[in-house]
Amino acid sequence: MRLNPLRFTIRGVLVLTALLPHTVLAADDAAVNAAQTTGPVAEQVTAPVHPAQDLPEPLTLESVMGLPENVSPQVMRAKARHAQAQARYNLQETDDNFELDLIGRLGWREYDFQTEDNHLFGLHLGKELYDFGRNDAALEAEQRLTAAQNELYQDQKIQFQIRLMQAYFNIILADFQYRIENEAMAVAYIAMDKAEDRHELKQLSDVEYLKLQSDYEKLLVKRTRASYEQRRTRTNLANLVGRPDALPDKLRFPSLDSVTSRELEELSVYQQQALANNLHLKNLKLTLQAAESRLNGESLEDMPVFRVDALGGYSSNYAYGREGRWRFDLTMDYPLYDGGVRSAKVSEARAEVQAIQAEIHQYQQSLRDQVADLYFKLQMAEAEKKQNKVFGEYSEIYLDYSRALYENESTTDLGDSMVRLSEANYQVIAQQFRQTLHWAQLDYLIGKPVQLETYQ
Repeated sequence: MRLNPLRFTIRGVLVLTALLPHTVLAADDAAVNAAQTTGPVAEQVTAPVHPAQDLPEPLTLESVMGLPENVSPQVMRAKARHAQAQARYNLQETDDNFELDLIGRLGWREYDFQTEDNHLFGLHLGKELYDFGRNDAALEAEQRLTAAQNELYQDQKIQFQIRLMQAYFNIILADFQYRIENEAMAVAYIAMDKAEDRHELKQLSDVEYLKLQSDYEKLLVKRTRASYEQRRTRTNLANLVGRPDALPDKLRFPSLDSVTSRELEELSVYQQQALANNLHLKNLKLTLQAAESRLNGESLEDMPVFRVDALGGYSSNYAYGREGRWRFDLTMDYPLYDGGVRSAKVSEARAEVQAIQAEIHQYQQSLRDQVADLYFKLQMAEAEKKQNKVFGEYSEIYLDYSRALYENESTTDLGDSMVRLSEANYQVIAQQFRQTLHWAQLDYLIGKPVQLETYQ
């Protein structure tokens, strides 16, 4: 706390200074094989005229997840919040530093019915000596808040990478889904063409013909919806990476064997790791420590503050001049009564601590549930993988069977068999993508950073 006589206005200083000398292609029939370049299947979805700048062609999962953090507003906002917290810490750190001020004034005043000079020029040096730990508590609170914001910043970076992964997978799945609907549409078109001829020859009733036509229109709607989904997923990824006018054209199918071959440990291991390393939980714990430091600081508001001030200079004021050209003060400010202000602030700080403690307990419960949910989904992955393998083998054998009947000019459902094989491929890919996302989400919950070399 500075002495009032030592305060001066910016205007006075200025006056004194003036006087001083930065498509997926639905993968052909061997789409399940990794590392094939893929692009849009739908003819209606044209490639963008201007591809996204600074993005590789074809786009890879690793390159998408390795994009700079400044493409995400959420990440940049968290980074800015961290910078703000650091600035507040730096500001608090200067609170009890030495103060050195040059003070000056050009002025006149009336004294005894006469105008006399009232100029002042001097140098002030001051420092707060001791406040019984009040500033240390405030400094510790700001330090904890800065660390908490850094954990939140890291948290947002990983969340953004997972959203990018999900958007990338959605494009590939949309292209494969269009392939399925397009093949089903082709099969239905051939059946509809034959039915039209039979209907003209009175070999097919109106009811049967209209039913076939209704089924055909439903398939047409499904194919149109799949075509729009191709466009929507590409628009979503382009917007997510900050290039809404540059839709990605070709995407490379990722190789995820290193992810899907991972083995699970016990559930309790992951839950313990989450409770110890989860970034959001770390943020809450550091925020709690900061609130406790603020509570400690508020409880010290009724303690005295000692400071020292020294002033030397010249004043043209006769009365001031008589006091001498320098002075040295050792002062104490001891609050005796504040009308209950300190008590109210302490109560508010204590309630804040209790609220954060409750929030931590609630998040810990939620965190255990989230880890358990992902854990059991990953356990189901092996069963799903086996189911998809059997269905794929069945679809391939049935396709060979249907092709043989077709070549022998027997009744066959060759078209439906081709659709069934595409569906089998889709299920394999969708299961692999789900498993990869679940591993990434589990790693996020236990506080592990994303390893970009894993997603190629």
